[in-house]
This record gives sequence, C-alpha cells and structure tokens, in this order.
Amino acid sequence: MPNVQYEDNIFMDGAWRDKGVHISDLFHAKFSLMIIQCLVILMVTRSVGYILKPFNQPRIVADLIVALLLSPTIINKISFQNGSEMSSMTLYEIIFPPMSFALVEIFGFLGLIYYVFLVAIRLDAKVIREKSVMVLPVAAATVALPFLAVVIAIVILGLAAPMEDDSFRPSRRQQATFTFVLGFALSVPAFPIMARLLAEVKLPNGEIGQIVLPAAMVADVTSWIVLAVCFAFVGPASEALAPLWVVLAGACHVVVCAFMIRPLLVWLGRRTSSSQSVKIEVMGLVIGLVPAAGLSAAVIGLHPALGVLVLGLVVPRGPLTAALTQRLESYVINALLPFTIISSAHAIDVLDALTTSAEESEHYTLSLVCVAIVGTLAKLGAGMAVSPLFSLPHTEGLSIGALMNTIGPLEIIILNTGKDRKIFGDRIHGFLLIWSLVSTAMVRPILTAIEERKLRRSPAATYKNRNLQLSGFDSDLRVVACVHTVRNAPSITSLLQLANHFPLSVCSVHLAELTSSAPAMLIVHDAADGQRTLPIGDIHTTTSSGLDNQVDSQPITSAFQRFQQRSTNATVSSLTAVSSYSSMADDVFRIAEGYRATLVVLPFHRQLAIDGQMEEINPNVRSVNQGILAGAPCSVAVLVDRGQLVDLDSKLSNYRVALLFFGGPHDREALLYASRFSNRPGVHLTVVRFMSVSQPHTPKAMPAISMARVEQRIDDEYVREFRQQYASRASVAYEERVVADCEETVAAIREMGGAHNLYMVGRAPGGDSTSVLLASLSNFVEFKELGPIGDLLVSAEFSATASVLVVQQYSGDQQCIWDMDEISSRSGGMARRDGYNVIRR
Repeated sequence: MPNVQYEDNIFMDGAWRDKGVHISDLFHAKFSLMIIQCLVILMVTRSVGYILKPFNQPRIVADLIVALLLSPTIINKISFQNGSEMSSMTLYEIIFPPMSFALVEIFGFLGLIYYVFLVAIRLDAKVIREKSVMVLPVAAATVALPFLAVVIAIVILGLAAPMEDDSFRPSRRQQATFTFVLGFALSVPAFPIMARLLAEVKLPNGEIGQIVLPAAMVADVTSWIVLAVCFAFVGPASEALAPLWVVLAGACHVVVCAFMIRPLLVWLGRRTSSSQSVKIEVMGLVIGLVPAAGLSAAVIGLHPALGVLVLGLVVPRGPLTAALTQRLESYVINALLPFTIISSAHAIDVLDALTTSAEESEHYTLSLVCVAIVGTLAKLGAGMAVSPLFSLPHTEGLSIGALMNTIGPLEIIILNTGKDRKIFGDRIHGFLLIWSLVSTAMVRPILTAIEERKLRRSPAATYKNRNLQLSGFDSDLRVVACVHTVRNAPSITSLLQLANHFPLSVCSVHLAELTSSAPAMLIVHDAADGQRTLPIGDIHTTTSSGLDNQVDSQPITSAFQRFQQRSTNATVSSLTAVSSYSSMADDVFRIAEGYRATLVVLPFHRQLAIDGQMEEINPNVRSVNQGILAGAPCSVAVLVDRGQLVDLDSKLSNYRVALLFFGGPHDREALLYASRFSNRPGVHLTVVRFMSVSQPHTPKAMPAISMARVEQRIDDEYVREFRQQYASRASVAYEERVVADCEETVAAIREMGGAHNLYMVGRAPGGDSTSVLLASLSNFVEFKELGPIGDLLVSAEFSATASVLVVQQYSGDQQCIWDMDEISSRSGGMARRDGYNVIRR
C-alpha cells in the first residue's frame, strides 16, 4: 500500500510561495490532514444521523454505519491517479494514510476515557441499594445466562480461535481466551444506550425503567472491572507472576483514589458549596486528573478506562458532578466519541468477514453467525426468565431482554482489545462490528412494537383512583404538577402546600419544547441535586448542554425539592418531558397513567405581568391545556396565578380560600380537594353554595328519577358530609346564597371581591339551578377551559386579583347511576374509598 510522504513541517507552505500550492499538498502537511480527517468524520457522522432520524435509531447506530463507510470496505474501492506518477491511490489511502491514523485514534481514545468518566460520575449507588432485591438478580441473569449460552455454542459448534498466521489451530489456552472474550463481547449490555432508548419511548420512570436501568448500570460497571482484570491475565505463559503484580498495583490505584483524591475533592467542594457554584479551577483539576488516572492504569498493566472509571466513582456527588457533566458531556459525545467508533474499523475490510479462507472450515462463518444469534436469543430468554420472579408479565421480560441487546463503547473496547491482543482476526473483528450494528438497530423496533401491543391490550383504565371521588378523602393524593417555565413553580408548589397535611405524592413535570435536532425524550431527575439519577443522552447521557442548552430544568427541580424539604407528608419526584407542543398532552397522559395520578395541575397560559395585568406568555400553552382537559386520564386543575400564591408562607396566618359551589361532579371534586385545606394551620376556608329561588320539580307520576334530581341529591349528601366533618371548625365557614338569576349570581360573586386570596370553582357547574343561574353567563365565556365562573373571576370585570383554581373531575366515557337509597342511608361517604354505589353501563 503506497504511503503519503509527509513534509517535515507541520503546516503547509502558503499559497503565495513561488512554487504555489497544489491540492495534494493539503494531504501532505500534518495539520491540514488532521483538519480534513476531522471534517470528514464529523460531517459524515452528522449526515448519517440526520438520515436515520426518521427511523428513531440511537446515535451509536449512525456512528457504526459511518465506521463501516469510512473503513477500507467502501472508500478503498475508489482510486485516483497519483499525479505524474503512473501509480494510483485509493481514497482511503489519501484521507487516512497509515502514519496519520494515529491522530484519529488519539481523539478516539480521549473520547473513550472521558465518556467512561461521565458514566462513572453519574452512577448513583442509592438507586441500586434501594432496588437491590430486583436489580442484582436481573443484572446477574442477563449477563451470566447469555455468556454461558455463547460458551456452550462455541464448544458445540467447534468455533476455533484464529491465529496470527490466519490459521485455525490454536492451543488450549488460546482457545479458552478466545471463548471467554467472544462470550463476554456478546453478553455485556450497554446501560447508556438503553437509557437513551427508554427516554425516547418515554418509559424511564416506569416499571421496566426502574428495573432494567439500574441492572444494566451494575452489569456495565462490573463488566469494566472483570474485563480489565481478566485481560491482565492474558499474556505469555512465562509471565506467570505478572497478573498478581497487576492486581496488587490496581488495588493501590483504588486506595489512592478513594483515600487521597476523594477527600481532597470533598474539601474543595465544601469550600465552594456556599456560593452555589463550582470554581473553574476545581473543575480543571478534576478534568486534568482523568488522563492521569488513565496513564496510571496503563502503567500498571490495566486498560486506561478502568483507572478513569475508579476516579469517576470516587468523585463526590453534588454540584461538582453537575458542573462537570454540563461542561464535558456535549463536547465528548458529539465531537470525540465518533472518533472512538471510527478507529475501531480502521484498516478492516468487513466484507472479508463473509468470505471463507483456505485455512478455516467451510462453515466457519455460518458457525460464527449461529453463535451470535445464540447470544441474542439468550438475552431475550434471560429477560423472560427473570420476569416471573418479580410478578412481571412476559412482555416486560421480553422488553428487558431486548434492551440488553444494545451495545456501546464497552463492546468496542472488547473488540479492539481482542484485536490488539491477537485474540480476534480482522475478519472476526469486522463480523462483530456488523453484528453490533444489527443487534442495536433492532432493539428500538422491538421495544416500540411491545409497547404498542401493551397499549392495545391494556385500555386506558389501568387504575381506579382517577379522581378524588373514587380515591376517597383519607387516601394518598397523587398529583402530576406540570410546569412550563420557572415562573410557574412557586405558585404550584404553594398550592400543593395547602393540601400537605394529608399524604401527598407529587410528580413534577417540566414540559419543555423540543427545538433542537435531538429526539423527544423523558428525563428523570435526582432528588438530591436536581440532576438526573439515570443518565439519558445523545449517545449515552445528556444534560441541558446535550440539548443545545435549551432545556434547563434545575431551577424548577430545585423549587420542588425545597417544597419537599418544607413539607412533612410530601414526596416528590421530578421529570422533564422534551417534546413538541403537539405531543405534550400525550406525554402528560402517559406520565399520569404510569404514576397512577389522581390529579393533574396545570398552569394557566396567562401570567401576572409587572403592571398587574395578565399577559399571554406563550399561546401554545393554551392548546396544550385544552388537549389535556379533553383527554386526561384523571381529574385536572388549572391554576391561574395572580400573585396570591407566590409568597404563601408569609400569609399562612390569614390565608383565605373560597369555594363557589353550584353543584355537579366538577364542583364536588373541587369540594373534596378544598376539604384537604381545612387542616392546614393559618388557612381559612369558606364554602359558598349558590341555590336558585325556585327548584325544578319532578312529577310524582314519573317512574324514574331524573338525572338532574339525582345530581342534586348527590350534591346535598356531599355538602352534608362536609358540614358534619368540617363546618364546626373555626377556620371553616359554610354559606348559602339564594339567587334568582344570572345577574344576581354575578352580583353576589362581585360582592365577595378581594376578601379571599384563592377562589376554587368547578369547570362546568351542574345541578338543577345551573341553567337558571348561569345560562346567559355561558354565552360570554372567553376562556372555555376555565368554565363560566372561572372565566368571570379572571376577567377585567372582576376587580379582585385573587388567584383562581378551576377543577375538572374525570368521568370517563361511562355514565353513572347512583343508588338513592344507598346515598340516603350511608354516612361518612366522603371518607369511603369507593365513594357511593356506582352502576356502570
């Protein structure tokens, strides 16, 4: 293969020299060649990623395809005449001459060690500890069973290890090493890739995500350690004591990191924690320690990635890890890691993997394919085998097995190390690259098909407590709190604080618009520092920087964590849903069903401006709210913040809430929610029931009771129970307003004026008197999502600036017929979990 002759200098001569500049001179100077190589790799990687975007494939699939495209497999077939000489050169020899490819490998190696460091600093031992009963068996089974299956398949099929001279007559030791490394390469999972896949199908907080992600995390980190130790034992037989010294020196490396470097970083972190920011000098120190840790491991005889892994594990979690991730992640993932994948296919013609040489058996390639298929099927079988242990359906086990078939940089390291140690030949190495591409590309379609089938088989009604009426008064209240901007967080957390006397589980969801080329995803945040417990990223992990700095959820997450710290009965989990506005409602539906939510709280699309007026921040928010109200799987509350909920703590000594009760299921839902405020110290609750002068009369001759009459009887029972339980308290008041028509209703509401800080209403009041009291008012509603009363309270005609909460009860598609004798005879109905006797038809 002809080589490009480099000039002695790094830079090429200028264009204005006497001899001029020829286009071939660009490939002779080292610096210009390096720039050309970087541009080619990054441009082709981005282009292939853009082409694969409609197919929803992870980024590593695009990188593997580019590695094959830029290998001798393709561009080595394109040749050019070498100027005046009669010889010709291929495109591969021009762009990647042998002596220059070291530059690509150096970039790839830097990307690898910094990637390993990013994965290590995001490893949360708390998650693994809390779910160890499920995580450890899944991790062990999904790695051990495929490994054993691959080893058995190699033995049965007689797959021999290739030798340096391309013969297939290895010794027993060489065959054992080949069997071990190949089995390991086909059995280890890729935790970061499956985290990304779960994020894109928006299931990281579901049952599968809570099991498979920590399990893959354990398997991935354990695999790094086992692999590095085992490779230390691979060497000439004469070096019998070398592995012992390698292990002892590796233990010293761990001791230095744990007992010298970690205390230093903890001390530096304490000095900077008061300012809530990490100094650039501290981050520079840690970033500089990464290559030093890799060098230390290399000197010892271990893979440099293992030394970096140990360093990342000892870095204290908190603001330092968050700052390091934000600084490093985007650059490492988008700029350096493609070089890691590209360098794995250097000088390999993968088409040779499909041919048969004279030295190997006739069916060697077929046997290799069968071994790879066995490894894939074994992972699927392992996932299904462990699912009955935890009462999971087989479809969940199949999803676990499919996710375990993803590959990542760890597998690339195994392949490269196997090639460097002469364990694999070029053709086996090329075949494994092709199989890695196929196995990873098929995971997303399988996972999507399984989830779609589950959705078809499982109707929307997967849980019962979809509203307060069904869940009961004393049960835990599960709330999905949606936030669009950080301005929404204080008012919503203050609203939740009002009901905090009872057990409260909150899932805060930051609804972020997808404006970059990144795919839609669901991000899980950590409860300690607002960062993600489970890394989810472009290839492996991502932060706000991974989404072009357009999504910053930390202020929102911190607001909800402060709410949890101030509360005594509240637990909070935080998510970020990154998607387009057209699909945000579907995201909320999926989250609410997965969280078994009783209530979804939404911020109104208008917010209080500096001048005291309500201004529209984003018109798309209104369409999102309308979509959620139209199809939510549980009750929904829309909060109109007018400055009366932001500084709630200072007003708790005299905070006044008014519930305007007209009747109907939505007003009853508002009454049940308002009842939870009654035990909150400093909160004064007033329930005002509006009744018409003349009630509609049902003739005695009618054999059945009209639905309007049934609704009135239900309203009477709810109000009676409320008065029995709460009206005797000094902080609770009950009033009845008798009005004749719509004008008197509006006048009565205006009389209340600014006497209250928060008004609560049902979105669509019902009952016998509604048509009389609100008939004409319904014709002038500007915001239909608030209903007639809510719209009146936020209009300019209502002079008070109180905040407004509009509640809509979930009713589903079924009608309810209430047994009137049961309603009359029961007591304590509001405290019953099942409410009243419901006959569904």
